[in-house]
Amino acid sequence: MRSQVCFVFTLLAALAAGIDNGLGLTPPMGWRTWNAYDRFVSQDLMLSVMDKMTARTFAVEGKPTSLLDLGYVSVGLDDNWQACGTGYMGSFHDQNGNPLVNKTTFPDMLGMTQYGHSLGLKVGWYMNNCICSEKQFVNDTAYRMLHMEQSVKAIAAYEFDGVKLDNCGEWTNLTWWAELLNATGRPVMIENCHWGDTVPGQTGGDGPCTGTTTPSNCPYNFFRSSGDIRNDWGAVFRNLQTTVKFQGNPPLSRPGTWAYPDMLEVGRMPNFFEDRAHFAAWCVVSAPLILSFDVLNDTLTESIWPIVANKELIAINQDWAGHPGSRIHGEATGSVFQIWSKPLTGGDAAVFVMNNATEPISVQLNFSAFGFGSTTYVRDVYTHADLGKFQDSYDTGSIASHDSRFYRLSAAM
Repeated sequence: MRSQVCFVFTLLAALAAGIDNGLGLTPPMGWRTWNAYDRFVSQDLMLSVMDKMTARTFAVEGKPTSLLDLGYVSVGLDDNWQACGTGYMGSFHDQNGNPLVNKTTFPDMLGMTQYGHSLGLKVGWYMNNCICSEKQFVNDTAYRMLHMEQSVKAIAAYEFDGVKLDNCGEWTNLTWWAELLNATGRPVMIENCHWGDTVPGQTGGDGPCTGTTTPSNCPYNFFRSSGDIRNDWGAVFRNLQTTVKFQGNPPLSRPGTWAYPDMLEVGRMPNFFEDRAHFAAWCVVSAPLILSFDVLNDTLTESIWPIVANKELIAINQDWAGHPGSRIHGEATGSVFQIWSKPLTGGDAAVFVMNNATEPISVQLNFSAFGFGSTTYVRDVYTHADLGKFQDSYDTGSIASHDSRFYRLSAAM
C-alpha cells in the first residue's frame, strides 16, 4: 500500500501541470470572511453575507446595484469551519481522511453552498488550515494521501467553487491539489496562500511552473505575493511592492494565475482616501479584488460604495492588453510618491499616482513616459470626468498625504 501511494505522489509531482479549470482568466473578484470576522464565523453569518452580496441596496448611475452585479461573484469561508481536535490523532480529519466540520456552527455545509448558488454566487472554502493546524502525519505517507483525496472529495461533494490553500499544515503541494481537483471534473478556483513562497517561475517546490504561457500553466489561479496584510498604510504599501517582481517581460502575473498582495482592507483603513488609494492600487496591477469588510454594516458599505462600485476602476482591473501593470516611478522603500501604469485595450493607459509622504505633493506627468505623443486626452477615473486635451504633460495638483489620483490617458485623434 505504501509503495503504491509513494508512486502516486511521484506521478502527481512529475505532472506539474496547470490547474486546467478554465478559471481566473481575469483577476478574481469576491469577498472573504477573514479580515472582517476573523475566526468568528458560522453558517448563519455566511447566509447573511450572501444576502447582502446580492442585495441592490445602493445604486450606480441611478440604478440599484448589488456587489454581485459589479462582478464580486464569490463568497469565501476562511478558517475555523473545522471541528478542532475531534479527529484522528487529534486532527480535524477522521481515520478515513474525511474533514470534520463543526456541526454546531455549520450544520449544513452543502445547504449553505447551494443557497449561494441559488443567488447566483460562487462559494469558496479553505484548506490546510492555520487554526489547529495539522502536522501530525509527516511520517505517515499513506494517510497523507488519503487525507488529501478525501479533502478534495469533500470540496466537490459540498459543491464549493473555490478553495484557499493556506501554508500552515502539511498539505502544501499545490501540484497534488490541482491534479486531484482536476480529477473531480468540477472547476474549482485555487488560491495559493503560501505568503510569497510558491510563485510562478520556480522549477521545484510546491507548484513548479514556468508561468509564461497564456493561460498560465501554474497549478493555481492566483498566488499570494506577500505576507498577510493589515489595515494600515504601511502594510498596504509594502504588500503592493511585492507584485513588482511579477511584472517583467514576459510578466508572471497573467490570465490564469494572478499576483495577489492579499485581501483588500477597504472599509477598514483609517480614512476614505487611504481606502481609495488601496483599492486603486490593486486595480492598476490587476490584483484579485477580494473584499473583506463587514458587509452586514450598511453604513460602512455606503461610505465606501464610491470606491468598490467604481465601474471604471473595476474595468481597468479586469482589462488585459498583454501586461498586468507596473511601477514606473519610485522604489519599494523611501519613495515620496509612486507612479504605476497599466496598458489598456485599444491603446489607452491607466496611470495611478500615490502619495507616500506625510505632506501634500503635486506631480507632473510627462505623457512620453507612458508612450503618448505631445497631445493627450486625460480622464479622471475617480470623478468620471473628462479633463480635456493637454500638451506634453499634466499636473495632478495637490495630492494629500496617502491620497492618490487615477487617470486614463488616450491619444489625441
